[in-house]
Amino acid sequence: MNWWAASRNVPTLAAVTAVTVGAGMAFGQSRIPVPAMVGGAGRFLLAALITVVPAVAWLASTGRARDATEAVAVRAVHRFDTALAAACATLALNMAVLGHVAGADPVALAIGRNTAFYLGLALVLNPLAGARIAAPLLTAVPLVLAVGGWRSGGRGPQPWAVVLHPATSMPALLAGVAVLVAGAAFSSLKPPRGTF
Repeated sequence: MNWWAASRNVPTLAAVTAVTVGAGMAFGQSRIPVPAMVGGAGRFLLAALITVVPAVAWLASTGRARDATEAVAVRAVHRFDTALAAACATLALNMAVLGHVAGADPVALAIGRNTAFYLGLALVLNPLAGARIAAPLLTAVPLVLAVGGWRSGGRGPQPWAVVLHPATSMPALLAGVAVLVAGAAFSSLKPPRGTF
């Protein structure tokens, strides 16, 4: 277990998650001008972009080891990795809820939701594409959402563009958590690409 925690650099990953949530609560309402595909420019908050950082850091930490080495491990290492991603998402969601209860800006809820959403996507992409390919794919997701996730005429975000919904949107929160749960189930059953 010590070798796994050392190879995944668990304390650093926890710190990256906590700092991202803290920075998101402090600066998440900052708007980034992004042209939309259909009419006008989208209202893209920094909270929708920086929350991808813990998921990319998780992919980087899990992708450091050689697949051949972990394929012969006695323990199912990919299940430990799945639990680590779920723990990071839980940390982000708890910090977001505590920040919101303590009177932080409502964007705090979006920070937790978006972090869980991106970690869920990372859990799906890692077994399918491998950590090295999944990281750039995941990094492109917020940009694709920013450009193509708005309804025509700027009438709000598309239902599938989870990170663009208002912070208080309960359907978006449920969708973000559902992506995390689905990703965790998929990742725990299917080892990363190339291990078997």
